[in-house]
Amino acid sequence: MKRNLKIALAGVGLIMATGIGAGLVMADGGAACGHGPQMMRGAWSGDIKSMAAGRLDRLHADLQLRPEQEAAWRDFSAAVGGQAANMTEKVKAWRENSAAATAVERLERAQKGMDDGRQALEQLTAATKRFYAALDKEQQGRFDELTKRMSPGNRGWTGGAGRGA
Repeated sequence: MKRNLKIALAGVGLIMATGIGAGLVMADGGAACGHGPQMMRGAWSGDIKSMAAGRLDRLHADLQLRPEQEAAWRDFSAAVGGQAANMTEKVKAWRENSAAATAVERLERAQKGMDDGRQALEQLTAATKRFYAALDKEQQGRFDELTKRMSPGNRGWTGGAGRGA
């Protein structure tokens, strides 16, 4: 694999992990992820928005929300969906511009990606707190269980304990 391609893939991975990774984690519906061992195929092909939408659909079904909770769900879902759409555009732009970028430009883009990712994570955290507050205790427990599968200390989609667990 060419060095530039490796750098580009590493950069995309970093941006995804910091920018929308949390959104996808929050939106993971708990059941099989639907992508099997190829779960990142959708992300690498630039189809992040539809991947997040599928996870949001599963999460919505698993939480069994009451009618009065739907407004909070719509806000949360819009926050995750908006980040997924933004990430789709960022991945596309990264791919189109990575071949001609200099080392300094790649580093600057990576820094901007990290800054953008932190901002996205702050927005997602705020949206999640608002949504979480609208859930009852049982739903909060289910939400916690459904969204911890890709959190630190867990191994990928298996839900098994990893380092620090």
